[in-house]
Amino acid sequence: MKSFKVADFNAPLQEIDEPTPQPAGTQVLIKVKAAGVCHSDLHIWEGGYDLGHGRKPLSLKDRGVSLPRTMGHETVGEIIAFGPDVKESDKGGLKTGDVVLAYPWLGCGKCKTCVGGDENMCIVKPNALGVYCDGGYADHMTVPHPKYLLDLKGLDPVTAAPYACSGVTTYSALKKVEFAFDSPIVIFGAGGLGLMALSLLKAMGSR
Repeated sequence: MKSFKVADFNAPLQEIDEPTPQPAGTQVLIKVKAAGVCHSDLHIWEGGYDLGHGRKPLSLKDRGVSLPRTMGHETVGEIIAFGPDVKESDKGGLKTGDVVLAYPWLGCGKCKTCVGGDENMCIVKPNALGVYCDGGYADHMTVPHPKYLLDLKGLDPVTAAPYACSGVTTYSALKKVEFAFDSPIVIFGAGGLGLMALSLLKAMGSR
């Protein structure tokens, strides 16, 4: 398996050849078909975020991000194999050969926040794909459980990959103002998130 890893912050990514992982437990192995490049990946590569206003930069190392790390949290892939502990009831209808989007914002899966459905807010042990564990800048990637995979049902992998980040980010924001969809909605900024928000806003029936 070929992957591109951050071996040192602010250093060129390293191309690594290693054995393709085999799914263990409830893991699912996918063959990557598309991996988005998010602006956050630049900050992960740099090792932190400039918070502005003279504040100390936020260090990802201090927040538990370890190296080497394969980035990529916007990933679409084809299901190659299920781990030995995956039950048919876990698959949700998914099968080998299906093309799926991987939901990346994982937590410990056990704390009150995770069990309550807000795994992306976990502070006990954040485990986001491509941030705290290896992501999609590789030929293959493992996902901890089939429940984190969404069947694309024919959608273009390249178009759909960013839905895992810019898609859920903007959809979450728009849901908060859905009550005002009968009025004009103003979106500041026409970058990746702004353009995604415009597309979603139209699809959700606003203007």
